[in-house]
Amino acid sequence: MKSLVLAKNILESNIKRNGFPYKLTFVATYKCQSRCVYCKIWEREPQGELTIDEIEAFFKKSNKFSWIDVTGGEVTLRSDYAEIARVITTNCKNLYQLHTPTNGLAPALIEKRVKEILALNPRMFVITVSLDGPKELNDRLRGVRGDFDRVIETVRLLKAIKQHNFKMFVGFTLSAANKGTFQAMMDEVMAEIPEMSPDDFHMNVVHTSGHYYDNVQTDALAQDLREDVRNYRAMRQHKYTPIGFLEDQYLRLADQYLQTGITPLTCQALAGSVFIDSFGYIYPCSIYSKRMANIKDIDYDLEAYWNTEEVKAARAEIERGECPQCWTPCEAYQSILGKLHMVRLGSGG
Repeated sequence: MKSLVLAKNILESNIKRNGFPYKLTFVATYKCQSRCVYCKIWEREPQGELTIDEIEAFFKKSNKFSWIDVTGGEVTLRSDYAEIARVITTNCKNLYQLHTPTNGLAPALIEKRVKEILALNPRMFVITVSLDGPKELNDRLRGVRGDFDRVIETVRLLKAIKQHNFKMFVGFTLSAANKGTFQAMMDEVMAEIPEMSPDDFHMNVVHTSGHYYDNVQTDALAQDLREDVRNYRAMRQHKYTPIGFLEDQYLRLADQYLQTGITPLTCQALAGSVFIDSFGYIYPCSIYSKRMANIKDIDYDLEAYWNTEEVKAARAEIERGECPQCWTPCEAYQSILGKLHMVRLGSGG
């Protein structure tokens, strides 16, 4: 069973470096209609991105993932996104979860893409729709007039999909610009869609990255954001479901990260997880701008490359704390799972 394979990978990550990364973050495209203040992905010229044939060549050889985030940019702008999902689900026989974020700007298109992917019958498909504040603030931060209203329509359409293997969340990126506005944002969403609850939201802390967001020159973390994190953690209810557990621990340790600026648990980048951009370049994660091999130059065989001295040396740098230090959910979740003996439950700190 796929859940047993994931459990085995998680247990192995508590003892040693995984023989193959069980978590992949894959950028399908840098194309994006958003104009976010704290992200410059939309300024890129995404020429020469991996073709569907190249993506298929990779997943035919590198297919032992249990958990894949297909991200962007805005992934639904790729007309072949459902085909990418087909390639992934066909070749990754032990895939437990497929996740993708969306900016929510094209409600009908996003609904269409989601239904195309669900038709492939993945074990679990999760989508996170981005919203960064109450209506006026959100539209300013995301750089598109009417963004909030379009996101509400997207959330309404996706909330209507009732399938056991589908989950949808509203994702809020906490920064200095929207400090203290999470409750107001949530209230506005629930006024429009009353069946939403606090557990239908996700809060993550803003981060900077040279190779991904291209936003290293930013004041996004110029204010103390711990109170917002604590308040949201306290209002969440289902802390003992798998997703609720990870969310609770992420928030608990985000409080610590915001005090110290140091990754609170040894990161699993290049131990249990890896990041590949839309051009095929391998990086340890979305934050550490250490460009490594291109999948085309290693004959699409990640497993063979994973065990080279080059990758092991980069992993040693991370273990020594020589990476930028972060607490991005893209890496934090598997870091929590890789240190289960350090988990603390309950509402305390």
